[in-house]
Amino acid sequence: MVDNNIDNTVDKRTALGIISIGFISFSGIISETSMNVAFPSLMKFFNVSLNTVQGLTSFYLLDVAIVMTLSAFLKQKFLERQLFFMALGSFLLGSIICIFSINFPMLLLGRLFQGISTGIGTPLLFNVILDRIPHKVIGLWMGIGSLIISIAPSIGPSYGGLLVSTAGWRWIFIGLLTLPIIALFIGNRNLSNSVRIKNIVKLDLVAFILLSTTLTSFIIGINSIAKGNINIILLIVFLLALGMYIWRSLTSSKTFLNIRVFSNSFFSFSLLLFGIYQFSNLAVNFIIPIFLENSKGTGSLLAGFSMLPGTLIGALLNPKVGKLYDAKGPKLGIIFGNILLVISLSILSINTDQLSFLTIMFLYIGFTVGRNFPMNTIITNTLDKISLSDKTNANAFFQTTNQFLGSLGTSVASLVVSNSTSLEKGTHNLFILLLCLALFNFIGVFKILNKKSLD
Repeated sequence: MVDNNIDNTVDKRTALGIISIGFISFSGIISETSMNVAFPSLMKFFNVSLNTVQGLTSFYLLDVAIVMTLSAFLKQKFLERQLFFMALGSFLLGSIICIFSINFPMLLLGRLFQGISTGIGTPLLFNVILDRIPHKVIGLWMGIGSLIISIAPSIGPSYGGLLVSTAGWRWIFIGLLTLPIIALFIGNRNLSNSVRIKNIVKLDLVAFILLSTTLTSFIIGINSIAKGNINIILLIVFLLALGMYIWRSLTSSKTFLNIRVFSNSFFSFSLLLFGIYQFSNLAVNFIIPIFLENSKGTGSLLAGFSMLPGTLIGALLNPKVGKLYDAKGPKLGIIFGNILLVISLSILSINTDQLSFLTIMFLYIGFTVGRNFPMNTIITNTLDKISLSDKTNANAFFQTTNQFLGSLGTSVASLVVSNSTSLEKGTHNLFILLLCLALFNFIGVFKILNKKSLD
């Protein structure tokens, strides 16, 4: 008699290999989330505006998104250990540049190298999980992967606030140098390559350039609006690049993202909802420290700490979300989470100017848990059900959307605040916008849950 439990086991080396890759993504995300708390200090140090300094987040996320568009190609072209060391080296180089930055462009350059690292490491993490973890426990391990990279936002603001208030912003990057060393030690000993033949594939460089141009022109255009300018040329470039990218993707025989996966309406709606949750997440993460520091007079350390309980609880719940999916399917996690998200955003929107540090901290717990449940369930449900041939491309689109919509969320938050009469009014308007998006998500949620088959 065959032991059915054998299909559910994950050997120690596989688990440690996954964790070592997760440290790369963890490092990139903690450097990203710790930056928001440092914005006021960086504005003074480099003598730049809020719209300029928020580029450290929005262009970092854009950089990550662009690199992630290559993940399907990289998976076919390179072995896992090669990608691991590429990500590791890029993060180390970026951190060193940031540590020794003497001007804002140099700091931005270092952040871009860190973005390349995250753009390689995060899809690699989930591709290894999808390839090597048994189907019966895929929800649990997708939750563990999400835990590794989502616990970083719970630490990032407090970590950044502590170092900015005591040692200075450069120590954010100095302290992070320890994480790649740990990842190197664990990964070098435990991460193995898949037993497969590397495909001889040719990158569709034209499609990559066109998509990169599309994403970049869109984000720069949003940022220019925040500064009071509507750039018609950027709009034309965006529309032309998008149209040409779609045409190229449908006609080229070379390897890049396969947009034909969007013909599957189940995937398309799932990706849209997933993107909205990430948009809301980064928009709120951007505005809360600034609102507390500049409107409520809260110090950088406490401003960062305000998000610690919420993101920590949300991160620790990720494996539970995965186990809930394995046991009950997607419905319970998605609907419960979206209801909690609507409730927390409703309260944040009612009397924004009356919000205190403690009120924001507790409401942020509800916001984060409410976002995590549907967001993590949706990506697991989609990648679990979509065809094997589309799985790598679907994961690439999820990871790219995760970063691009995060970048867009940061840019739109800056746009809303910059074009409001006060920081309090801008924060209120942003919460109202996010509440509307959460209510809209109910439409898409019921559509994907009522989907009977994957067309």
